[in-house]
Amino acid sequence: MIRLSRRARRIGSVVALALVLAGCSTAPAGTPATRRPAPTPSTSTALPSATPVASSPIQIVTALAQQFADQTASGAWDAQWDELAPEAQALWPSQSDRTTMLTAKFSDAPIASISLGPATAGVTWFDPESPAVSVPGTWRFPVRVSFANPASLSPPGVAALFSMTQISVEYDAATGAAAVVGEGPASMDAPVIVPASVTSRQVDVPIFMYHLVENQVPQESAYGGNTYGWQIDVGLTTLTSQFQAQMAYAHSIGATSISLAHLADALLYGLPPPPHSFVVTFDDGRLSQWTNAVPILRQYGFTAVFFPCTALVGGVYGPQQYVTAAELRDLANTGFSFGDHTLKDNVPLWAGDVTSQQLQVVTDQSKTTLESLIGGQPIQFIAYSGVWPGPNQFSDSTLEQPLFTALQGYGYAGGLQDLVNDSAADYSTALWQLPRVRVGLGISTSSWETWVEDAA
Repeated sequence: MIRLSRRARRIGSVVALALVLAGCSTAPAGTPATRRPAPTPSTSTALPSATPVASSPIQIVTALAQQFADQTASGAWDAQWDELAPEAQALWPSQSDRTTMLTAKFSDAPIASISLGPATAGVTWFDPESPAVSVPGTWRFPVRVSFANPASLSPPGVAALFSMTQISVEYDAATGAAAVVGEGPASMDAPVIVPASVTSRQVDVPIFMYHLVENQVPQESAYGGNTYGWQIDVGLTTLTSQFQAQMAYAHSIGATSISLAHLADALLYGLPPPPHSFVVTFDDGRLSQWTNAVPILRQYGFTAVFFPCTALVGGVYGPQQYVTAAELRDLANTGFSFGDHTLKDNVPLWAGDVTSQQLQVVTDQSKTTLESLIGGQPIQFIAYSGVWPGPNQFSDSTLEQPLFTALQGYGYAGGLQDLVNDSAADYSTALWQLPRVRVGLGISTSSWETWVEDAA
């Protein structure tokens, strides 16, 4: 159940799920720790002795990729552990946690078969949650995943999204050994399947919402008399130096930025989150995010979830420029993920007279466009707002529930709020109302640090 307040932002998730998003607390920070230690140089694992010895690199990597795919289809999770490269193993808390999570995820969603497409050689694999970790020269295999009962899975259409995943294998020419780095349907960034029932769980993970990351405060003179627009942007501005300080601090205590898919792994399937976990989100697709924030994220090895407005991509509107499609694809290929923010984020989805046809255009069509722009990464989360500035509480309202039903029908698994003010009364029993911490000039570095210190 979601609870929001100035001291703490609390979030609940699907069905009986309970999630707490970290807020300020006087409790001392835990001992600095990291989920993902710096990987040692990869020492590719050889194929099990039962596997016939192949005579060429493509035969070796194909044999391992097919074996890994067959094990995924049969749920042989423990057998896969020694086939993973160190970089892939480091993504998980432990072998047993991986097995437990994947067993829970696919127990009611059995896979019938997985077939491989032709491999592409020389592809650099990026850690899905750390752009600072990569493995060059891998062999990448597209997959086709067939579920035993795809129509029974939620949200609708999720079964088809698994064919957007890929299995990547590295090969050591010196030893003739291969190891899996990209786990395809078994990966941590694979599509989210929402189970029919969920065990009640609680974790502390703040979701930070950024818009502008600028070297200086926007000047009113650049807005051509649009004082309201200028005031909005000023309130949503984080100085580059401030963002640098935030990420440097998070790195210093061994914090880990995670994706929304990873957060869902914790909420829905019980995967323990890393120490001091937090989620970074960016709305609208402002160019300053690419210019000023992304280099800092890459410097410290932190990922982020980008919510660009598809109708604004590559555009210039007033003093604001927006990222291009090429820049979005670069992010998607190098350890960052995406969610939908509608066409222009100018339509109140849950508190207005939006027809089903209009909703389908600004959400479902926008989601499909974004998937195409970034090269096929599944889009399952939407960042939305209602009438803005809007009411503080909008839980279980008659306006919201039809929206959530419609969005689920379009294939979304959850939604993120944009609340103007905190409220102790907001709550939810769904994954659709994930509250975020609005970051801007009004958030001090010490407050930001406390949220991360107190995170799971």
